Amino acid sequence: MRIPITGNNKADSSYETPFDVVKRSVAVIGYRGAGKTTFMGLLAIHIDYLASIDNKITYIFNPGVYDFPLPEWDEILEKIRNGEPLPPTDVTKKPYVGRLVVRYPKLLGSGEVNIPIVDLAGELYQPIMDFTFNSKSKDFDYKKWNENLIRRLESLGITKDDLRNIYGFIFNAKAYLIIINLEHALSTISKNNASNDNADIKSLLGRYFTVVTNLVNYRKEQKDLPHVGIVLTHYDKVREYIEGTFGFNVWGNYNDRIRLMNYTRSEILKQLRNLREDVPIFITYYEKPSVPIHAPTGLRLPDYPQKEYDEIFNWIKEVLK
Repeated sequence: MRIPITGNNKADSSYETPFDVVKRSVAVIGYRGAGKTTFMGLLAIHIDYLASIDNKITYIFNPGVYDFPLPEWDEILEKIRNGEPLPPTDVTKKPYVGRLVVRYPKLLGSGEVNIPIVDLAGELYQPIMDFTFNSKSKDFDYKKWNENLIRRLESLGITKDDLRNIYGFIFNAKAYLIIINLEHALSTISKNNASNDNADIKSLLGRYFTVVTNLVNYRKEQKDLPHVGIVLTHYDKVREYIEGTFGFNVWGNYNDRIRLMNYTRSEILKQLRNLREDVPIFITYYEKPSVPIHAPTGLRLPDYPQKEYDEIFNWIKEVLK
């Protein structure tokens, strides 16, 4: 089974234990509407683009469970290639659980990039991670909590195998990419970007901060410090405000990225620096393609920051060494 997109996607794969997999994985963490699915789709499309210009790149998709919905993933990639918006993952929808395995000798030598795709509705991260807070209580009943959680997730079509994969990736990944929707973050602090959903978004971001804090504290307690990075999504929606009102040049001045992050959700950056001092900030967006077909490769690509995805790919390669 593979990601059904054009390119060189044949590679051998051997069975590995889940723990071996997660210890060389970059897990993408985000709340509902943050842009997790879109980010993963753009990353897959960018790897496909790299493979189309370098036939030494190989990649496959290994499903974490046998019923991984490849047709849905195919539809997601098709929409992204056309620059069409994606709706948030439905909270009642079975998650995508699997991993993208990339071998790229030019950058990785004999190693490989392993990226789990746990496309879970953002609301479900909270109950999975609540135990890091609740378990500190003297009357906390782990067995009862665990049974209640499993019952809730299985009622949504999430099996024990799915849960095992999700749990493993969240708590044991070697690195994390923390996804934040820039449009959401700015709407909670700026009247010019406010929306009717302002209060709900502010509450959602607050809960997300709790999730990130609990995750950071858990890994610190385990004395197992992962690498961490931030991905700010939906830049196209707030580009005029960021570049016009703030005068930030996020593409040419990295310090402006730090200023932007500090302006929007500074507490998340501070928390992540408890794990690693160096927390890279990546920025992404995608729009309808300016030309139908990418001339050198014959691939249809959306308008997205390709150099940024080169940097993301390089960062993933480094942290998984």
